[in-house]
Amino acid sequence: MIVLGIVYQGSGFAFVLVVMHNVDLIAGWPLGDIAFLYGLRMLAHALWIVPLSHLWMLDQMAREAEFDRYLLRPLSPFVQFVTSKFQMNALGDACVAVLILGYSLTLVDADFDPWTLLLLGAAVIGGALIEGSIQVAAAAFAIRTLNTMSLRMLADLVFSVAGSYPVIIFPKLMRVTLTVLPVSFVAYFPAALALGRQDELFVPLWVAHLTLPVGVVLFLAAGAVWRSQLRHYQSAGN
Repeated sequence: MIVLGIVYQGSGFAFVLVVMHNVDLIAGWPLGDIAFLYGLRMLAHALWIVPLSHLWMLDQMAREAEFDRYLLRPLSPFVQFVTSKFQMNALGDACVAVLILGYSLTLVDADFDPWTLLLLGAAVIGGALIEGSIQVAAAAFAIRTLNTMSLRMLADLVFSVAGSYPVIIFPKLMRVTLTVLPVSFVAYFPAALALGRQDELFVPLWVAHLTLPVGVVLFLAAGAVWRSQLRHYQSAGN
């Protein structure tokens, strides 16, 4: 299963390598910089998907009334659910993230001082909170609707595709949309800051530093959505 995760996530970066074999720059970004952005997003993705990989099974468990048993114990239903089973392919995501980020560091021309390293650490945590919180909030509706897979797969697609490239390649309206969502905060803003590309930012400099605060706000919001949906839970029966 780990191998499947590596193959799936690795194929996305293989596409980047094919494209960059034919062009030197994408929106002024060379291969090393794009690989760094790609690896940064993958690392944030891995940080949430590894502990919460079982979240993808919530629809099925709600439909089959398997979620009921988590409500009968004096523990958090959410904690019980996400720790009840581990999806091994999530480790493949983490492996690919480390490999791509390591590869990018052999190519980028940047001096990562302690402040930049602190910024990147906060960005990875914040990015994980952003993407993970959106997935948790979307999954929470499975408690009542029993079917959120399409919505969650769409969110995953937006983050994995639009979030893995410099946002400046998109038209202005799309850039604004990706910032509001907020895909741009996961990797593009932190990567641009770390690589000295502040001049191309289309938001104030202080906004580009808000990945972690945005992640914390979304984390709290996702928790509120989960609790709200849990209060309305009705067993689907057997």
